[in-house]
Order: sequence, then C-alpha cells, then structure tokens
Amino acid sequence: MACEQPEPGGLLPVTSLVFQHPERLWLVWVSLGIAVVILAVGYRRSPLRDASRWLAPACKVAAWTLLVLCIADPVWSRKQPRTGENEVVVVADNSASLAVAEKPGETTRAARMKRALGENPAVPPAWLEELSRMFRVKTQTVDERLQNVADFSQLDFKGGESGLNKALATLRSSGPGSRLAAVVLVTDGNPTDKDSVSEMSPGVPVYPVLVGDDVPQPDLRIAQWSVTQTAFEDTPVTITAHVAGSGMAGKDAVVCVLDEKGKVSVSEKVRISGEDVLQTVRLKVSAVKPGVSFYRLAIMDAGLANQAESGEWKKLAAEAVLENNERHIAIDRGAGPYRILYVSGRPNWEYKFLRRALAGDSEVQMPSLIRIAKREPKFEWRGRTGETSNPLFRGFGQQAEAQRYDQPVLIRLGTRDASELADGFPKSAEQLFGEYRAVIIDDLEAEFFSQEQMNLLERFVSERGGALLMLGGQECYQAGKYEHTPLGRMLPVYLDRIGQGAALTEGRFNLTREGWLESWTRLRPDREADEQRLALMPAFHAINRVFSIKPGASVLATVGDEGNSSTPALAAHRFGEGRVAAVTVADLWRWGMKDEAAGKDQERAWRQLMRWLVVDVPDRVQFAATSEGSHVRLEMRAKTAAFAPLDDAIVKMEVEDPSGKKSTLYAEPSLKEAGLFEAEFFSSLPGPYRAKAIVEPAAREAGAPGEPRAEKATGWVHDPLATEFASARPGREWMQRLAAESGGEMLGLEDLKRLPELLKNIRVPVEETVTSPVWHTPWFFAAVLGLLGTEWLLRRKGGMA
Repeated sequence: MACEQPEPGGLLPVTSLVFQHPERLWLVWVSLGIAVVILAVGYRRSPLRDASRWLAPACKVAAWTLLVLCIADPVWSRKQPRTGENEVVVVADNSASLAVAEKPGETTRAARMKRALGENPAVPPAWLEELSRMFRVKTQTVDERLQNVADFSQLDFKGGESGLNKALATLRSSGPGSRLAAVVLVTDGNPTDKDSVSEMSPGVPVYPVLVGDDVPQPDLRIAQWSVTQTAFEDTPVTITAHVAGSGMAGKDAVVCVLDEKGKVSVSEKVRISGEDVLQTVRLKVSAVKPGVSFYRLAIMDAGLANQAESGEWKKLAAEAVLENNERHIAIDRGAGPYRILYVSGRPNWEYKFLRRALAGDSEVQMPSLIRIAKREPKFEWRGRTGETSNPLFRGFGQQAEAQRYDQPVLIRLGTRDASELADGFPKSAEQLFGEYRAVIIDDLEAEFFSQEQMNLLERFVSERGGALLMLGGQECYQAGKYEHTPLGRMLPVYLDRIGQGAALTEGRFNLTREGWLESWTRLRPDREADEQRLALMPAFHAINRVFSIKPGASVLATVGDEGNSSTPALAAHRFGEGRVAAVTVADLWRWGMKDEAAGKDQERAWRQLMRWLVVDVPDRVQFAATSEGSHVRLEMRAKTAAFAPLDDAIVKMEVEDPSGKKSTLYAEPSLKEAGLFEAEFFSSLPGPYRAKAIVEPAAREAGAPGEPRAEKATGWVHDPLATEFASARPGREWMQRLAAESGGEMLGLEDLKRLPELLKNIRVPVEETVTSPVWHTPWFFAAVLGLLGTEWLLRRKGGMA
C-alpha cells in the first residue's frame, strides 16, 4: 500500500493490472515458448478434427499463460482517497440578497438554504455526515469576507456584499501542499466583486449549489444608472436609469431624483413594458451646484409618487424586494473659478461681447491683457528732454514707468491682484501653467510673442493639457504671419496657402455634421429650432480664409455665400494632451448687435465655447476615490506650478462619513508614479462620504520661492445593497461557467444528498494505492482449472488418451 499526492481535479483512474516483478518477464516468455513448442509437437498428429483441433491446444496455452504469469507476481492496483486526509470546504453565501421570497407568502431563499444545510447543529444533515466520514469537512460563510464557522446555524443573511470570486480565489490559491479536494459553494449565484472566474486555472473542482428558482415578483428595480454632465449653459446633469419590473407588466411607475434634503428635483413616469425588460429613463437635473453633491435615484409605483419626499412609499409598497428601488449617486462638478487668459492686439467689439457673456458666469474668469499701442523706437516721439516714457501715460504717475518707448502699451483687465500680468504675457511655466486653463489670442500678430513665449504656449497645450483658441481678428492667422511659428503648427488649419476664389462678402454661418453632433455648438434643444436660429443670423464680412484643415481636425461650422463658396468658420483638434480651436470669422460681433434675442444667443454661444475650452483641462491637484465595496483607494496627484510632479509635500486627507464623523489620513508617496500620493479608507456606514485633500509643500529655505498650498475635494457613495440587489434573478449562467471551468458540477439544493457519491470518485491531493495479488483469488484458480478441464474433455471426446 502506497500514499501519493497527485494534482487534484478529474476522476480517479480505473483499476489496472501491475506486475510487481517486471524483471522476471523474460522467464515468463521463455516458459511460455517452451510450452507452445511442446504442445505443438504433441498435437501435430492428434486425431482431433475441426474446431477441436485448435480449441484444445488454445485452452492449454491459456492455462499455461496464467500459470507462468505468476512468476512476475501480477497484482490488481487501484487508487482511492485516503480517509480523513483530504479537505472539502462547504461555503454558504451569507449575503442579504438571499433573504427574499420569490413570491409573497412563500418561504425565503434563506430559509430553504438553512433547512438544506441543517438548522440544528446537533443533528447535521445525512449528506454532510456521510461526507465527514470520507473527508475533513470545513464549514465557512462568505459575504464581505470569507470566515470559518463551527456550523451553519450562525447564518443571519445580513451581509452587504457577495464576495464570491474573491473567496474562491483565496480557497484555490492555497499553494503546494494543500489538501483541499473540492469546494461546495451554496449561493444564489450573484457575486458583487470582480468577475475573475475566467482567470482561474482548473485545479480544485467547485460544485456550486443554486439557491432559488426564479425572479422575485412583483418587483421594480433599478438595474443600472449613469451620470452625464456637461460644462455648458445652465450646467445640466443627465441621470440615465435602466429600470425593469417583474410581475408588473403594463403598470405605471415613477422614476424620480431626490436631493440631499429629500426634495424631488425631477421625476418621470414610465410604463413597464414586459417581464424583466430593461427600459431607459433620462432625467435632467438642473442647477447642480459646483463641488460634490449627492442625490438619490428611486423607482416606485405611480400611485405612491406623492409619498416620495416623506419616504412613506417604502411602507406602502407591495413588492418582494425594496432594496433595489433606490440608488445613491455622487456628482462631482468640480470647483471653479476656471481662468482663461485673453490676449488682444487692440480693444475691439469681440472682447466687449465676450466679456459681457462671462460677466454672469461665476465659474469662468477671464483676466485680459490688451494692447492699446504698439512698440515704438526710442528715438521717435520724444516728448521732453531726457524723457524716456511714453507720452500717452504722461500725468499718470508711477504707472507709466514700465511703459517704455521700446515696449508695447498694455492694459490689464479682470486680474486677481496688482502683480498678475504686471510684466505682460507670462514668460515662465509657473506663471502660465499654474494660473490658466486656456489662452485666447485675438487680433494679435505673431511678432508680439518672443520665441520663448511661443515655445511656452506649445508646451502649455501639448504637455500641460491646456486649451488654445485663436479668434478671427485682422492680424491673426496668415495676416499675422503665424504660418511658420509654433503657434501656427498647433492650429487645426493650414496657413501656408490661401483657398482659391473671391473674398466672401456675405458669409452665412452653418453647422457641419460634426457640429450638429457636438452639444456645445448647439443652442436649442432640437435641430429644427437651431436651423431657424442659424437662418436668422446676420451675414459676416470679415473672414480669414484658410486652405484646408489638418489631419485629425474637425470642421464644426462653415461660413459661405450664395455662390456655394465656403470656408471653415470653427475648427478644432487635439494637440498633445490639450486641444486647439480656431474661429476664422472676425466680425462675430454683428450677431450680437442684430437684436436682443440674437444678443442672448451670442452670449450663450460664448459661454459654451469657454466652458468647452476648460472642461477637460487637468488641475494642478487631482483627487479621486476608487471604491471597491467597503475598501476605498484615495489617490492624489499633485504637480508644481510648472506642472512637474510634486514629490516633496505633505498630503493630509480629511474624510467625513454619513454620520458627520471626521477622520484624518496622511497619504504616502507612491513608488509607481511620481507625484502620486495614496491612502486607504474603509467605509463602515452606508451613505455618502466627503473627502478633502490638503497639499502642504515642504518648507523651502528662507527667501526661496515655494509651491502654493492647494486643496481638492471629492466624494463617493458606499451603497452595498445597490450592488447586492442589482439582480435578484438566480445566477445560473455564472454558476454553470464556474462548474465547467473548474471541473465540478452545478447542483440544486435537492442534489446535496448526491455529494458524497460525486466526491468519492474525484482526484484528491492525498490518495492511497490498494493492491491485491491476481493469483490469490478464487477466480484465478477457477479459470486455470476450467481451461485445463475443457482441454481434457476435448481430447477425450476426440479419442486422445
């Protein structure tokens, strides 16, 4: 008898014949050869005829073969599990989704499961007792985590998660030396953690036992939801809900969104079209404040809609499951203000209307640098003997000292303080990258910028991820000699050639196919109304004609005349990490001066264009929370004012839970990415969580410039029942796939009594080999005597002595 440790999985091999002394087989063949020769000589002249002539010697040879084989000591060998040495783990799902009845008044899945697993620990079920005689049986439960239990009487079905995949991965990764033979998983088949079944290699077989037969009904549920937010007019947030109903086909339901105070923000009625058929409902929530906001999405019977704000509808609802009727939603609108630097070569009408449009927008600020006089040579226009300042500023005291004859005369508007833009256009990455999200160039020639400033602008877009917009002033594009400059390379249009044809004198503005697909270029909720608006727009006369757009760029609007001659009016493309847009029309101000309605449309168009410029531009500090069940990973990415990774800093995170209790964490620098700080948090209470990260750069030496302090907020929702009750349908497909890929078999609760018989024949880590001698059995001697007796009868019958 021998003990082996094979790879688990599969069925035990059948009984086989083994020679314990294979080195003696040559004696077997020699003895058998001698016997065949003797028999051949003896039967050569025998009187036997027909079949007896061959059957008699064959019986003699067969009997002799059995006898001479005993020289090699043949034995029957078979493998069997070694009793009490192998382990079978029975895992019971303890999540809350099992505590539902599939129909009103019926037994819950949890009660059926406890009955099958044994409600009385003193009297285990027969199948478990029989299994214990062959294996070491370990009992465990799984919800948020896997844990050992003495028996299944401790099941309470209050777990907020079904971490089935994680539990299986833990059990099946015990490593070499493990004696785990099989896993029996009793569940409804709806894991809430990552689906990693396909990543499991076959090894330990899993026998999933399905609890539940059908979808609970009547029931309304929110299967999925998503949030879409834009940076455009009225800051709408669209919540898309995919809802379904079981046992409620043809009935009306109401889907509503409630704010943090429990007040209904928006609602919509929907008729359930069929059994468990997903239907899409879109709800637009207006006036969502900047920063982190929390909402609740709920579905209820239409007759209970009046009770939505009081919450009484939950007590009155006659549904099998109420936990899948609500979802908590966190919306992070960010926190402005978002700053855009406007640079212009002269005061113009375009700036007037643009500034007026942004006056009522608290989230977008536009500090401006406007030139009112070009650079003048020192030897011209000397006012008085020894005077070097520009006479335009005579009488304004110290303000004129910086405005020399060899410098342009610039004025600053909308700046934060006296130091902002005091030296003109930024000359360093710290001044440009850290302060602004976008730059607008209007009516300004390329010579205004130094080569270093142009390179800085190129890095601002390609590396920092900022946005650049060039308006259609008379000294922009080719007229401003941008064609062979870094700024010209960034534009979405070619400037090296001018399109053929006469100048456009009556240009009509129209959206292209790409323009109709972009929400920020439209001003009306439907296309027909927008087409009427475009038809009423005035004609434009000052247009920078361009040859063509660059690869990857999109023309969102064109301007053309009655002769079908058109040129791009609005084009945009990605450049590196940022984006660049070009508006070639120089007299858009005509639109705003047409009438009051046109003026409001133009203001809205400017606001939406400004929001589009800044919406995807990354902040210097980015704070994100990634939630996986109760485990939350907090990540803070911090950069310097020049947008280089900031490693030398102290990052403090303050987390506020749903009860108002605050916790303080200190993030650690990550080894995988420069400027990344990480911390972990575990959500204990269901509900909304707010977090604020504070970045304190390390102290510098006295007199050395330091990085500014920065703060960033984020939020998340710990809503375990949302995932747990996302689907109340038994997960047959997942369980069948699990059984097939692991080498097990899917069972029902009624099949648990078959488990001992199924597991008796599987390969296990610890097996024993059982052998028995072939010659030491009655049938062996019976076979030899039978063959010899048959041969004797045939000889006697044939007349042989």
